[in-house]
Amino acid sequence: MIDKNSPVPLYYQIAEQLKEQIATGELASGSRLPSERELSEQTGVSRMTVRQALNYLQRDGLLAVRQGVGAFVAQDKHTYDALHLLGFSEEIGRRGDSVESVVLEQVVVSPPTRVAQQLAVDEHCKTVKIMRVRRVNQEPMLLETSYIPSPLCPGLEAVDLATNSLYAVLESHYGLQLHRARQTMECVAATDYEQSLFDLRSGAAVLLLEGVTYDAHEAPVEYFKAIYRGDRCKFQLESWRNRGATEVNATQRMSVVVR
Repeated sequence: MIDKNSPVPLYYQIAEQLKEQIATGELASGSRLPSERELSEQTGVSRMTVRQALNYLQRDGLLAVRQGVGAFVAQDKHTYDALHLLGFSEEIGRRGDSVESVVLEQVVVSPPTRVAQQLAVDEHCKTVKIMRVRRVNQEPMLLETSYIPSPLCPGLEAVDLATNSLYAVLESHYGLQLHRARQTMECVAATDYEQSLFDLRSGAAVLLLEGVTYDAHEAPVEYFKAIYRGDRCKFQLESWRNRGATEVNATQRMSVVVR
């Protein structure tokens, strides 16, 4: 029900109700929403207010508007488990979706200063830079960049990473035991290139994950930067409250940096 006496804006109340209907499946993926006129009559608010609510949901990636046809519930977002150290191919592939990688760069380079610091190597130490677009069911979802010290993985620049999982190669071919990753996550505005790559509108947001993967001996193995399209991806987190524990296991902790 819409509460016209509430301090919460009417468009926001309508948007939240529609979100709930989408979440419960009452409005299924791909289904057409009632017209602005119909929603206006159902809720007792102006069409302008309804349009504001629909625009809000469209910006949030929950609706797709087809000019002259109407508004439709967008496809379900892909969920990524950020607390378990799985490669993208492993994470998405285990759910049965088709994963494809397009390699943009796979070269030996001197790392940028900040990357060298993150990897605890000298700036003159060579690294293998790998930049890939990851597609799920043929739809671009992720732009991923990794730097790995060359001494850890000689010849990696020649390995087929279009069809092979990077983490699987590091573990099976080079004997590196990937143990944990320390990463930050934030919402940022998509660059012009990312807008073009993901077919996003100007000013759209993307999810940025950035961090370092460590081996079983706590030595840095990989610096990574991953840009997920915000309209099609979301992250799954699980938290525990343990009053008696003085230290929380690393696989059960996530820090949020607010700035």
